[in-house]
Amino acid sequence: MVVERDSWLRDFALGVRLAVGGGRTAWLRLILGTIGIGLAVAVLLMFASVTHILGDRNARTNAAQPNGTVIGGVAPTQILRGDMSVHGTPIQGEYLHGTGPNSPVPPGLASLPGPNEVVVSPALANLLSSDAGARLRPRFPQRIVGTIGEAGLSGPADLRFYAGTGPLPAAGPGLTTALNSDSFGAPGQQTSTDPTLLLVALLGGVAVLIPIFIFVSVSSRIAGAQRDRRLAALRLVGAGNWQVRRIAAGESLVSAGAGIVLGALAFLGIRQLTPSVDLLGWSAFTSDVVPAPALTVLIVLLVPGLAVGTVLFAMRRIIIEPLGVVRDGKPVLRRVWWRVALIVGGIGVLLVGKALGSFGSTTSIVCTVIGASALLIGVPAILPWLLERAIDRVRGGSPSWQLAIRRLQLDSGTPARVVSGVAVVLAGAIALQLMLFASANQFSGPDSARANDGWLTLYTTPAAADEAAANLTKVPAAQQVDLVQTIRATGHLITIASCQTIISALHVHDCADGDGFRTTYPNDRSAAEPGAVWQLIGAHDLSSDPKTWATYTVPTNLIPVTGSPTVGPGPILGDVVLTPDAAADVNLPSDQDAEVWVRTDPKQADASDQIAAAEGRLTWQVFVGLSGSAELSADQKSFATMRTLLLAGSLFTLLLAGVSMLVLALEQVRERRRPLAVLAAAGVPRSTVARSLLWQTAVPVVLAVVVSVGTGIGLAALVLRMADLPLAMDWSSIGVFAAATVVLVFLVTGATLPALRGTMRLSALRAE
Repeated sequence: MVVERDSWLRDFALGVRLAVGGGRTAWLRLILGTIGIGLAVAVLLMFASVTHILGDRNARTNAAQPNGTVIGGVAPTQILRGDMSVHGTPIQGEYLHGTGPNSPVPPGLASLPGPNEVVVSPALANLLSSDAGARLRPRFPQRIVGTIGEAGLSGPADLRFYAGTGPLPAAGPGLTTALNSDSFGAPGQQTSTDPTLLLVALLGGVAVLIPIFIFVSVSSRIAGAQRDRRLAALRLVGAGNWQVRRIAAGESLVSAGAGIVLGALAFLGIRQLTPSVDLLGWSAFTSDVVPAPALTVLIVLLVPGLAVGTVLFAMRRIIIEPLGVVRDGKPVLRRVWWRVALIVGGIGVLLVGKALGSFGSTTSIVCTVIGASALLIGVPAILPWLLERAIDRVRGGSPSWQLAIRRLQLDSGTPARVVSGVAVVLAGAIALQLMLFASANQFSGPDSARANDGWLTLYTTPAAADEAAANLTKVPAAQQVDLVQTIRATGHLITIASCQTIISALHVHDCADGDGFRTTYPNDRSAAEPGAVWQLIGAHDLSSDPKTWATYTVPTNLIPVTGSPTVGPGPILGDVVLTPDAAADVNLPSDQDAEVWVRTDPKQADASDQIAAAEGRLTWQVFVGLSGSAELSADQKSFATMRTLLLAGSLFTLLLAGVSMLVLALEQVRERRRPLAVLAAAGVPRSTVARSLLWQTAVPVVLAVVVSVGTGIGLAALVLRMADLPLAMDWSSIGVFAAATVVLVFLVTGATLPALRGTMRLSALRAE
C-alpha cells in the first residue's frame, strides 16, 4: 500500500513538473487554462454571494421599517410616506417629526432632521447636484444637512430621503396615514412565494451555472493534443497506461489550482467595484458580497474535480501508445442515444410534472427544475453530434470555406464544446425572457400613459388645495386644472367638480352651477336611485363606528346621464356628480381630501415632473400621483428585480462564453502554427486563412443559435403549460440575444487576427 501510494504521488508530481517545467509552450498552455478556470471561479464566487447580498439587503430594509410596538416612556416619531419619482425613477422618502427628546431615529441617521431640513442618500445627493437633477431640486426646498449612512440604505444606488417637518396630522393626502413609531426595525417581511417567480429564479440559476461548468471543462482540455503527445513519449520510456492518466490528472490539477487562486483574486477585485454597479436601481455594498462558506468549499472541491474528471473522460477512447496517439485518423462517430435520451427525458418530466401536482407545489417545482436542467444539458450534449452530421455532408465552396469545413471534419468536438456554453446561455435566456414576457401583465405596474390619457391627480389637504391649483397656472404642461372632491359612500362615489370638468367628462352640452347628475345604465339599472340614503365614509378612518357616519340622500332632480362617466380612461367620476352649489348641503367628512385634476399636454413627456416641481414647496401636503396608479406590490417589485438580475446574469454569462471562445480560438491558432506556416509558405493569402477561421467559428455558432432558439421556445412553452399561461413570442428579445451571439463570433475572430499574423510569418516555419 505504501509503495502504491508513493507511486501515485510520483505520478502526480511528474504531472506538476510537466505543467510548470515544460518551457515557454507549457507556460503559455498553463496561463490559458488558468485564465479560463479563473474566470469561471470568479463567477461562481459571485453566484455564491447572492444569498448574502439579498440577506443583508433585506435586513437593512427591515431595520428601517417603523415598528408599531408601543414602548413605555418613549416619545414616538411621527412618520408620513412621501415617495416620488423623477423621469420614471422612483425615490423613496419619509417626513419625520419627533414628539420628544428621545424619539427614535431611523438607521443611517445620527439624529432626526429638524423642520425645513432634509437628509438624503449619497446617490440622491449626486443626482441633485447634477444637471439631470435640475427638475428635481425644487421638490426639496429644505436645507440638506447630511447624508444617510449605509445602515439606512438598501444599496449604494438607493434614492432615499428623510425630511424634517412640524407636527403631522393623523391623515395625509392621498389616503396616506401618519404613523407613530416608538422604534425602528420591523420583523422580516414575508417574501414573495409566487410560483412563477420562484420557477424563473430557479431556472435562471440553472441557465447560468451550466455554462460556467462547461467553461471549466473546456478550459481544462486546452492543448489536449499536445498533452497526449507528451504522454505518448512517457509511454515510450516505460510508463503504464494508468500512470499516464495519473500524470495527466496531476497536470490538470495545476491549472485548476492556479485558476482557483486567480479566480479568488479576480473576485476580490470585482467585489471592490460592486458599489459602482447600478442595475436599474439595484445595487449592493462591498460588505454584502461575501460568498457562503459552504458554497465556497464546494467550489474549491468541485472545480479541480471537474477539471480532472474532464481530462480523464476525454482520454477514455484515446489510445496513447509509445509510437504516437491514435487521434489522427477519422474519429469514431458519436453515439446519439444518450444525448437524445437527455432531451426526451427532460421533455417527459416537464409533461408529467403538471399531472403529478398543482402548479407551485413542491412536486411540480422539482419536476420543472429537473426537466429543464436535463433539457438544457441536452443542448451541449447534442451539439457535437449535430455538427458532425452537418459538416459530413458539406462539399465544395471557396478555399476559405473548404479549409474551415475540413478542419471541422477532422475535429468537430472541440468547436462544438466551445460554443456549448453560448448555446446554453442563449437557450436559457430565451426561455426566461418568454416566461417573463408571458407573465408581464400579472406583475407589471400601472401603465401611466395608458391608464391616464394625459390626466394627473394631485391629492392635497383642504388647506393647501387652492395654493396647489394656483401653482399649476405657471406650468406649461398643464392645459386644464380643476379642483375636485371625491366622497366615498357605501358602495358609491360622489364627485364635486366644476362645470368645465363635468362637460368634458360626462360629454353633456349644458351645465350650470347648482346642477347635479346621476348615472344610469342601458339595462335600466340605476347606480344612483333617487331618494336612496347613503352613508358617507371618511377618507382615512374606516374603522370608526358606521353609526357615526354622515348620510346623503340622493336628490330626485338630478339629471340622468347614460354610461360610465370617466375622463377618458383616467380619473373616475362618481355615481353622483355635483357642482359646488349643488353640494352645499352635503355634510362632508371631517378628514375629506381635496383633489386637483390636471389635463396635461401629451406632447410634453415630462409633464408629471413639471407639476411635481411646481408643488415642491408644499412638501408632504401634496401628493402627485398618476390617476389609477398604485404602489408596486411585493411580487411586482420581485418581478422587476428578478428581470434585471436575470438579464444581467445572461449577458454576463454570454460574455464569459465569448471569452471561452476566444481562449480556445487562440489556443487552436497556436496549436496549428505549423500547418498555418506551411499554408503561408505555399502562397495562401492571410485573408483566406482569416476567413476560414471566421467560418470555423461561425458554423458551430449558427447551428448553436438554431438549436438554442428551438430549445428556449420549447422549454418556455412546456413550463408555461404547467402554469396555464399562454406562450407569447417576444421576437425582439430573441433577435437581440441571437444578434449578440453572432456579434461574439466577429469579435472573437477579430481578436485572433494578431495571433494569426504572427503564426503565418515565414520565420515561424523556419523555427519549426
